[in-house]
Amino acid sequence: MDQAEASGKTVEDALKNALAILGATRDEVEVTIIDEGKKGGLFSRGRDAVVRVTRIARPAAPPASDPAPPAAEPRNGGSRPRQPRRGPQPAEGGQRAAGPAARSAEPPPLRLTQADFLRPGETAPAAPARAERPRQPARPRQERPAAPARPARPSRPSRPKEEQPHVEPDINAEEVDFAAQTIDDILRILGIDAEISIREPITPGDGRGSVLAVIDIRGDNLGVLIGRRGETLLALQFLVNLALARKYPGRGGVTVDIEHYRHRNEERIVEMARRMGDRVRQTGTPITLEPMSAAERRIVHLQFVDDPELETHSIGEGENRKVVISRRGEGG
Repeated sequence: MDQAEASGKTVEDALKNALAILGATRDEVEVTIIDEGKKGGLFSRGRDAVVRVTRIARPAAPPASDPAPPAAEPRNGGSRPRQPRRGPQPAEGGQRAAGPAARSAEPPPLRLTQADFLRPGETAPAAPARAERPRQPARPRQERPAAPARPARPSRPSRPKEEQPHVEPDINAEEVDFAAQTIDDILRILGIDAEISIREPITPGDGRGSVLAVIDIRGDNLGVLIGRRGETLLALQFLVNLALARKYPGRGGVTVDIEHYRHRNEERIVEMARRMGDRVRQTGTPITLEPMSAAERRIVHLQFVDDPELETHSIGEGENRKVVISRRGEGG
């Protein structure tokens, strides 16, 4: 390649790029500036510089001149003047012209041996024979003793399923008075005017056998305390029982009801469970109910606890836990 073009932000940058493409130096080329470029401004676009470089042709080295003819011998019989020895002439550019001497291989490097350090008449001593290391007899491989048999781990006796302790109702207990006072304080803080009454639990929805008493709240516009699907009512009951458990640990809790919402909800769940149970008896296909709270699932389980044909079990986690009604022996 004798010519190359390149661009850059400046003429110098373009020249460096062109020289790199051509593989030459600045003294070996002729430079032609095609475009000096333009620096961009705030509202104008810049333009790169472009240059072209052309390698300069070097003149060929002149052929070696013939040796000068020998000078004429003097007539007086004197000796001929000695001609100076003509060596190889340096070529153009300071490089020595290639000749036989230049093409000859360099002498191999000098390597010194032990004989170079001996005095005249001395001989190099013979190298001592390498003593062979006695071979060790092979050691018999000891077999690894077998690991002692691990004793069988005794199986843990299965724990009997702990039954929920039965709680006897007591509407006059100190714990019930504390729970009623807590509810009264919460209503006062919320600015809700309502009446509170205490009664014994009657149905599974009231928590019969698991709570001390039922605290009923009555008043106008109490839907805000019930919430969607009773979620606020469940939260209120959880808060009251949490305070009760901290003050009287292990003494039982209470059920909170608002305008008989739990009774109406219990009747709805019992009616739905009966209808779904009859359908399972007719078709033999298990039915999964909608997600329910723990108290609502307990109502369904108690509905079929003594049924000779049907049984129930729960599936799912958290808020998505559901009850499955199936024939006995077919449940998961």
